[in-house]
Amino acid sequence: MTALFRNRLAYLSLSFVLLIAAFPLVSLGMTAGPNVLWWLGLLSLCCGGLIPPLQRLILGPPNTDTAAS
Repeated sequence: MTALFRNRLAYLSLSFVLLIAAFPLVSLGMTAGPNVLWWLGLLSLCCGGLIPPLQRLILGPPNTDTAAS
């Protein structure tokens, strides 16, 4: 799991996909679908929102050390 948090593009992409997937799941769960869809959407929203702060708590801020030439 920590390998995912070391690759900035990977964890931000996963977070973005979870946040995007949350909206249709919540919408379907509230209108016509089963309640499980609503709970999956809420879980997806929470997980997607917590990934970036957890990465900063676990590994600290991303390295932006670039050699200026």
